[in-house]
Amino acid sequence: MQYQAVVRKFGPAEEVVGIERAELPALARGQVRVRLLARSINPSDIITISGAYAGRTTLPFIPGFEAFGVVEACGEEVYGLALGTRVLPVRSAGGWQEFKDTDPGWCLRVPDTLSDFEAATSYVNPMTAWLMLHMKIGLKPGMRIAINAAASSIGSILIGLANAAGVEPVAIVRSEESLERLRGRLEAVIVDRADGDLAAGLAGRHGLDAVLDCVGGARASVLADALKPGGHFVHYGLLSGQSIPASFWASHPDVTFSYCHLREWVHAEAIDDVQRAYSEIAALIASKVIATEVREVFPLERIGQALQSALPFRTGGKVLLA
Repeated sequence: MQYQAVVRKFGPAEEVVGIERAELPALARGQVRVRLLARSINPSDIITISGAYAGRTTLPFIPGFEAFGVVEACGEEVYGLALGTRVLPVRSAGGWQEFKDTDPGWCLRVPDTLSDFEAATSYVNPMTAWLMLHMKIGLKPGMRIAINAAASSIGSILIGLANAAGVEPVAIVRSEESLERLRGRLEAVIVDRADGDLAAGLAGRHGLDAVLDCVGGARASVLADALKPGGHFVHYGLLSGQSIPASFWASHPDVTFSYCHLREWVHAEAIDDVQRAYSEIAALIASKVIATEVREVFPLERIGQALQSALPFRTGGKVLLA
């Protein structure tokens, strides 16, 4: 028997995620069984639970795109993956349970230099940040970039990766608390208050090479105005809950606009290339170049309390299920 967090209808996560007990099925000949030890609660999980991707999500389902564990058992046709190997099974959701049966080819190897909690936060945000900086905008020393929601978990990782490449971003935050969290790490931090003027804060910083936006809404146009001709605008989140206005496209014909979806990139790449990128990220975590703060840890069977603590997402660290 195992605990599973199950979604049987779409809606607010606090209302529709329930904990259930289920029998372990027979392990398929070509799969491995991973005993999961730690899991993250990420915005992508909550968005999926809400039904935003209902067209590609079949009910009922077990959420959780980011979970770390060890290989517990191997099917008869699985070779080269030893029991006890530390892995991240990344092909699909299903991390919010005690055991996950999966294709061994989609298990990223996790080095012993990472703790269990570091491993459980080493994939979604760090890999998304790496993808944006190195595959989307081609980060190089001397580039000028701006990052909004910069005190968030992924914002902090973006800053760390940029700093490691010799780039000091312009960081945009929404509160004095967030400003304090970044104090001393960056020269330029803009507080985009509800009654403030983001354009005024960006004055003198026009000619940016890239903007990394996870807020959306009307502020996107203001950020795009600060880009140089041909600059990159990478959109990867919607914290404002508002889509980028249609007028954005017409008013910025010289902006190179792209979305960033880690899932699409991972499924399009050879798994060996994904492993190489992940190994690079894991080394940066082990050397403390980047880090994810963990705010609170709950047992899986207390998923309701964990969601209450995690939502709405805010600065101050991740909530994990262990």
